[in-house]
Amino acid sequence: MKASVVVPTFNSSVLLDRCLRTFRSQSLAVDDSLEVLIVDDGSTDSTAETVQRHVMADSRFRYLHLPRSAASSRSAARNRGAEESTGDILIFVDGDQLVPPTFVDGHLRHYRVASAKKAVIGFRKYLRAPEAFDERFLEDGAEEFLGGVIKSDIRLDLLSRLSDIGGGLKTSWHLFFTCNVSVPSVDYKHVGGFNEEFRGWGLEDSELGYRLERFGTQFVFDDQSFAYHQGPPLSPNTRVYEGWLKNLSLFIALHKESPEVILQAMLAPIFNPAVGAYWTDLYERFEMCARSTPAAFPGSRVEVKEGDVPVALV
Repeated sequence: MKASVVVPTFNSSVLLDRCLRTFRSQSLAVDDSLEVLIVDDGSTDSTAETVQRHVMADSRFRYLHLPRSAASSRSAARNRGAEESTGDILIFVDGDQLVPPTFVDGHLRHYRVASAKKAVIGFRKYLRAPEAFDERFLEDGAEEFLGGVIKSDIRLDLLSRLSDIGGGLKTSWHLFFTCNVSVPSVDYKHVGGFNEEFRGWGLEDSELGYRLERFGTQFVFDDQSFAYHQGPPLSPNTRVYEGWLKNLSLFIALHKESPEVILQAMLAPIFNPAVGAYWTDLYERFEMCARSTPAAFPGSRVEVKEGDVPVALV
């Protein structure tokens, strides 16, 4: 089986260099293989030179450069990498992540047994001091060689809490975060890949997850699969919040027949820097509301009010 790892990047040369070094140290089963497609989304720093060093040293690496334009987006970068890929399984990882030597093999093992359509959702941890990266991580993969973890993935807390309630997670598609996910290439292509209308930060990966779910994909959560983000989590700010709301409006417009999609508006306070709501609490409410919704119906509509300011979402 062949894995195609798609790594989008933009002006993060130092972080990308460490990321690619970890992918050059992957341990694979005898019958498995790997290619890494680095998609440079118009960087103006030394990204090209950094990637070329890895390409020259490892024939499994390929460099794709996209000129920066008004149409540039994470969706377009990932789609380009997927279009150029030749693997059976697509693995998406951000260019500022580090992965242990068993990372790719961990994803591939889920696909070695034929079964229903599936996609794998891994998790992420955040590093306190990325510059403390120790070369021994390339062979050992132990967290002690990464300078300390600030925080683990909050989705693990969510899944732990919801496991007591019972039943399958109805909103798994929303948790399809491309910092660490995989999907069969044929299924990715069948649903059309990422929607390139999404701009800025947020929800383009969840929207792909939603289309995969509608296609019949079963999401497998692998709590042993971790990518390590080189730095702290993203803090809510006005730019992020406004971008998330804009992408939510697009998401709803694309799937306005789905109450579950519309209910994502409940999560808006998480990204509002003036509110700073706790993610797990709001997400649990979102999941419970999604479980109680009737079958999808056309013409759904929602309006959310943040303080005294109405936020029209459709």
